[in-house]
Amino acid sequence: MPTTAPRERGLSGPATWLAWLPPLVVPALATPLNQLPKGPVLARAIARGELVVGVRRYPRPAPPGSPTPPEPDAFDATLARELAASLGVKAVLVGLAPDERDEALRDGRVDLLVAGVPTQGQGARTDEGGAGIDAAPGSYDTGRGQVVALRRGRVQDEEALRGASVCVGEGSGYAGAVALRYGAQPRNYPSAVHAASAFMAGECAALAEDAQVLERLMGNEEWRFYKPVAQDLRAPADAAVRLAAGDTVSRDYIAAALRRWRADGTLAQARGARAGNLQFEITLLKDGLVCHS
Repeated sequence: MPTTAPRERGLSGPATWLAWLPPLVVPALATPLNQLPKGPVLARAIARGELVVGVRRYPRPAPPGSPTPPEPDAFDATLARELAASLGVKAVLVGLAPDERDEALRDGRVDLLVAGVPTQGQGARTDEGGAGIDAAPGSYDTGRGQVVALRRGRVQDEEALRGASVCVGEGSGYAGAVALRYGAQPRNYPSAVHAASAFMAGECAALAEDAQVLERLMGNEEWRFYKPVAQDLRAPADAAVRLAAGDTVSRDYIAAALRRWRADGTLAQARGARAGNLQFEITLLKDGLVCHS
């Protein structure tokens, strides 16, 4: 009897593509999220009609002398809204500085933290977010990184990255990647745009960022002076969704939501939007617009 090759998910029903997923993934995706149990953290959010999520924040490029107020990171915000929508509530975004996040979670000001890789987790893979804080298994950003440097600078290859300064955006898993893999010295900046601005100003010998972002930038005329020196970086720690420790039911719900986020194309769309936004904002730097901290 002739067989038919499996079709893409968009051309077939869910039963077809589920059959090609690993067995442990299928049950969580096959059960609609609204039918999964919610623990105390998410139950309280449903009761009040809003999910309060702490996210990264930073000012966007602005003309000198006209600083803009910090705004939530768009990529973090996209996931926060997806999680809230899965619960049938609205998302309330709370922009938090790095030193505010853990305390905001512990004292109940936010239900969840969606803020990239925590600083304490940049050197090794971990599911812990600090004392009294838990993390849902899995990463909400699964890209590959790249490192670029000046074409005629001192960093011409991977070996030259040892001891070299590398600009990275705050919350980026590539900080740990360049430190562990190459022995580089990552320098954290408030955002990817700030990191790119600092790199272009000569504050670092190299820049580490998502390959999708850098590949777009390398197509710009003003980036002809730079070249890739390292490819296929993998973050050693997860960009995890964090919540107060002790609520395993809510943690498991979030883990299931993250699996859907990765499997149904939402992550790919969010990553594409992020790359486009960063390309636009970084391109503004050549026009005299700067990032104010």
